[in-house]
Amino acid sequence: MSKFAAWLLVIVGFFAVAHGQAPRMPEQPLHFTVFSAQPIQGLSYMPHPGGAATKVVFYPTARSPRYDYRGAMPLRFTDAGSGAPIAGAIVPPEVHDALLLFSPTEPSAASETKVANAIKYRVAVLDDGAASHAAGGLAVINFSGLALSGTIDGREVTLKDGLNPPQNVGRSVKVLLKTTVKGRTFQSYADDVKLKKNERALLILFPPFYKGSLEVQSRLLVDEPPAAASAAR
Repeated sequence: MSKFAAWLLVIVGFFAVAHGQAPRMPEQPLHFTVFSAQPIQGLSYMPHPGGAATKVVFYPTARSPRYDYRGAMPLRFTDAGSGAPIAGAIVPPEVHDALLLFSPTEPSAASETKVANAIKYRVAVLDDGAASHAAGGLAVINFSGLALSGTIDGREVTLKDGLNPPQNVGRSVKVLLKTTVKGRTFQSYADDVKLKKNERALLILFPPFYKGSLEVQSRLLVDEPPAAASAAR
């Protein structure tokens, strides 16, 4: 298993689940958005027991539209055509606004043949409410597999793997991150993050595209947080 995939399973505040492996839990109300580094086509879910399946839309550089769910956990996602299970996620009952981050499961020898009811995506669950990530905040998720440090808004930072707490920043903030290999320091990421009033940003860092490269891939998600009342519902 890659380091990136492993952190999807273990970072604090995130949860991953395989279809059918979690115990049933009481029904709970939930608002959620989805994101994947590579948008997924043909995914659906059932908003409530006995309801009609709803298709889920992924955007390449932003959170999806906001979806509603009321039911037991896990929240299951299926193929919109065949109904085959694709992914599942357990959202803690105290989380009312969630961002679900999808990533493909690790290829294996078993994947060479089609396996019935095989799960194709892991889902990491992030508390995305206003109380956890407010307007004016920049949060960084380090899935790059690299030890990164540098400056955010002129302040020195050392990123841990997985989710790093949001930092309050201005309307325009410079992010400069570097990594050290064999005693030499290399730039891995540099960009300006610009926010409008009431906006927040989530920077997700993925492993370099090319083997041996030290320049990370990234996705910057900018939006307005859900109303504080929604987070406290």
